[in-house]
Amino acid sequence: MPTIEEFNHLGQDLERLLILRYSPIALKVIYSEDEIPEGSMRPYRDKGGHLSMCQAFAMCRRERKAITMLKEDHWCVWPLVSFGMVDLEEEDYEYMGTKFFFADPQRGVKFLRDEYPMLKPEKRPLGFTIAPLRSCRFIPDLVCTYCRPAQIRSITMAMKFKTGEMLDVTLDPVDSCVHSTIPVLKGKDFNITFPDPGEYERALCDEDEVMFTMRGERVKDIVDVLQLLSNVNFGYQEMAMGLQYDTPRPEFYNNMFAKWGLQTGAQWDKN
Repeated sequence: MPTIEEFNHLGQDLERLLILRYSPIALKVIYSEDEIPEGSMRPYRDKGGHLSMCQAFAMCRRERKAITMLKEDHWCVWPLVSFGMVDLEEEDYEYMGTKFFFADPQRGVKFLRDEYPMLKPEKRPLGFTIAPLRSCRFIPDLVCTYCRPAQIRSITMAMKFKTGEMLDVTLDPVDSCVHSTIPVLKGKDFNITFPDPGEYERALCDEDEVMFTMRGERVKDIVDVLQLLSNVNFGYQEMAMGLQYDTPRPEFYNNMFAKWGLQTGAQWDKN
């Protein structure tokens, strides 16, 4: 496992190799206040307000803020449920599972009870702390990067090169805060998630962004292969669309060039 300082350098390398607009987010689940990094902002204690998890992610990646989210800081139900910071009673499964997203109410209850990603740890987490990977002061459990699809193409190329496997992804149109984190915290090495409506409406996520998450111990593997691909001119920065000289043009272009004594070329195929 890399040291904290090595993780910081890996964060800088990811930003450089993929020309990332935003910093990758490092996340660590914490179980006591002793684990909260010095200088990490606590929304309710320090600002007197609450944040949804997607908003905290947005502040971290855009403003490079270090943030710690305990139970009292949250403004969205799903992270509280999925990280095991609160308990669900039977009536909660009925209410939350049937209220949205499923035409069949019983299917919604089954999904929430049996399939929804939850940590269910032996010891209840106090919360989690996040910071830009390039400046985090902790060893991350996972790293989440907001990418354009072409950048994810390069990351998955590195992943496939290293593991020899293709990525198995299950996509959900909602609860991206949960699906981007909990499966990885439960042991999955890599995951891809589409930002959900909350990310778009409250956290101002762009429509062309996709979330790629990896376990902390896999970050160095990905960066090493991304650098290898760059060295052989097959990295994200080196890929370029092929531009040709003397492309076919409309007939009147060639006619005008001929009138002016300039060279003409092939015409567009009108068929």
